Amino acid sequence: MARHQSKQVAAERQERRIAAAKRRGRNRLFLWVGVTVAVIGLATLFFTTVEPPKQAAVAQGRASIGEPAPAITMADFDGEDVTLAQFAGTPIVLNFWSSWCPFCIAEMPDFETVSRAAGDRVEFIGVNLQDDQGLANQLRKETGITYRVTRDPRGVVYDAFGGIGMPTTVFIDADGRVREVVTGQMSEAQLRGKIAEHFTIEV
Repeated sequence: MARHQSKQVAAERQERRIAAAKRRGRNRLFLWVGVTVAVIGLATLFFTTVEPPKQAAVAQGRASIGEPAPAITMADFDGEDVTLAQFAGTPIVLNFWSSWCPFCIAEMPDFETVSRAAGDRVEFIGVNLQDDQGLANQLRKETGITYRVTRDPRGVVYDAFGGIGMPTTVFIDADGRVREVVTGQMSEAQLRGKIAEHFTIEV
């Protein structure tokens, strides 16, 4: 009789242990489900409420010599949109620069000189590449450039024109076709020569 009761007690204890283990398993499941739902909810809230950077540049297509330039939209330093299409009929000198690029800094006064000489016959656009906006603004003031400047914070425009080094200068003719992509610092004389070569404009 005692042996039978002992077995019954042991069986009841085992059942209680199994029941407790099941409750712990259910609790863990509820906890993981709750955490997963919370994470999904927070992620959904983040991605639906956070706006993309207003100054992010957009490029459609890739440059090829003799072919139409990619469709580009950038923001200038005042946050206004700038597109290449808005300068249709005017040759463009597109110059990529950054405050961390000493060769860019060295050539900027020469670009300013030639830009002033060209006037409205050639549109100069300085594209600030992956830079701190404060440092870029300071450099713009120090070098005295007055031509249009835009931002390419993620390098998408630079990539669209096949950039491989800094500075990079792109010559786009009045028909919107890419004539040449030059890597490296350019002097005033070289810049004038390229404008004459590609645009048949003497400056």
